[in-house]
Amino acid sequence: MTFGPFQRTLGLLLTAALFPVFAAEKSVIVVVNSGDGTASIFAPALITNNDPTLKLLRVLPVGKTPNEVCISPSGTRAYVGNRGDVSVTVLDLEQLTVAATISDPEFKSPDGCLVSADGKKLYVAAAGAGSVFVFSTADHKKLAQIKVGEEPRRLVFSPDGSKLYVSNGEERYVSVVDVKTEKEVAKIRAGRDNRGMIITPDKKYLAITNVSDDTVQFVKLGETDTEFVVGVPRSPQRLLAIPGKDLMFAIGRFDNVLSILDLRATKAFGRFLYTMPVGKGPWGMALSAAGDCVYVTNTADNTISVIDLRLMRPGIALPTGKGPLGVAVH
Repeated sequence: MTFGPFQRTLGLLLTAALFPVFAAEKSVIVVVNSGDGTASIFAPALITNNDPTLKLLRVLPVGKTPNEVCISPSGTRAYVGNRGDVSVTVLDLEQLTVAATISDPEFKSPDGCLVSADGKKLYVAAAGAGSVFVFSTADHKKLAQIKVGEEPRRLVFSPDGSKLYVSNGEERYVSVVDVKTEKEVAKIRAGRDNRGMIITPDKKYLAITNVSDDTVQFVKLGETDTEFVVGVPRSPQRLLAIPGKDLMFAIGRFDNVLSILDLRATKAFGRFLYTMPVGKGPWGMALSAAGDCVYVTNTADNTISVIDLRLMRPGIALPTGKGPLGVAVH
């Protein structure tokens, strides 16, 4: 059987759903589908030749126009931000059910989210409110509303958990929030429509994508000015470091590719190397729990690509709901 770069035959896709989940890996993958107000919950599986794929466990209803998702450190809860009805849907990942809905009168356009390391607090970037909302995961009550820049989009904790970095789409800076005082304490200069962020594996840099500049900038932790900037294919939505390979992936949404950047400790650190094709309109990206593949949601063709990291090649593309956006793994 011949396999294309983005998908295998329909028969193989259907067969993949019948294969068992990895016995050694208890993991879930949650994909939010903006077009039909659902979340698809998958588990990792294997097919012919031990190629990684996904098995659909359940499709759950969430709110209107869901866009982002995060999972608690324990893996028992997922939180889905719904822009259409201004809420967060709480999913029980053990029972595969909808557990609750979180909202607030001042909540507007929920976007990226994070759960604290102790699992007690949920942080949600409210893009329309210029704030990060903090909710209790125990009773879902609002604990704080932290003012940041206009259109906050993504959230990342510092390595020690003491700071929260918030990208602001309508500002030229990333907010630095002190987690203890719940106040903005610094601003990191950034490009236009700054969005995706990660801490590099060496814990030296905060890497930030600037969607409207087509760049990735690297800022030393503790600094507010950029050390260097790397050009990448258009509309870099998301970043992901690949453990053990000294590589970082950046989504190139307009060109339907993943950009590969070099993270080796050399003078070429951060250099753009090459691209890898994915589906149409890629948006979300997450590393598998086993670290053997990367999942990329493709909004325009309603699929999720499974990138095989062992061979560094595009794998299969599996159907999801309509307009898949955010994806999270535990």
